[in-house]
Amino acid sequence: MKSLVSDEQLMLDYGQRGDVAAFDQLYQRYRKPLFGFIRQKMAEAACNEVFQEVWESIISQASQYKVPNDDEQNIAHFRGYLYTITRRRIADYWRSQGKQSHNDEQEVDELESLSNPEKEHQQGLDKQVILRCVELLPSKQQDVFMLKQSGLAVAEMSQVLDASFDAIKSRIRVAYQQLRECWEKHHG
Repeated sequence: MKSLVSDEQLMLDYGQRGDVAAFDQLYQRYRKPLFGFIRQKMAEAACNEVFQEVWESIISQASQYKVPNDDEQNIAHFRGYLYTITRRRIADYWRSQGKQSHNDEQEVDELESLSNPEKEHQQGLDKQVILRCVELLPSKQQDVFMLKQSGLAVAEMSQVLDASFDAIKSRIRVAYQQLRECWEKHHG
């Protein structure tokens, strides 16, 4: 029976010994959730580009990767490390486009004029409503929601987003409340 190898060990195996199979395991574990996280932030064509850049960064920085120990609070576990790189690549993309990734005022206006819920209900696309509600979250709440959906713990999100543990918990609470309100507005 084969035991599950930690992400950190796989990254070390790849970075220090060039174990391509270890990298492939990491890639297979994270490709779908990572792509989904990026896709929430941009169009699919741009998403593909950023997705590639993230993995290129992981590959190029593999030999410098360190496994955190109890004394090293500033070194992230692999998942936090991966999503930190991802957030930076997303920010780089939006900077190169000459715009910010999200405009909070625009999002509030969009939330008030959400697409016709009757049409969505008629088509049976509750999933679309949920995705739309997520898109309309302010960027800080959207980030924590997507990271939480990707399986990150609050402490890891705190590292990735460079925010306090309590701030992350608050953002999560606000995100869920706003999602619930959006859902109720369209299905209540």
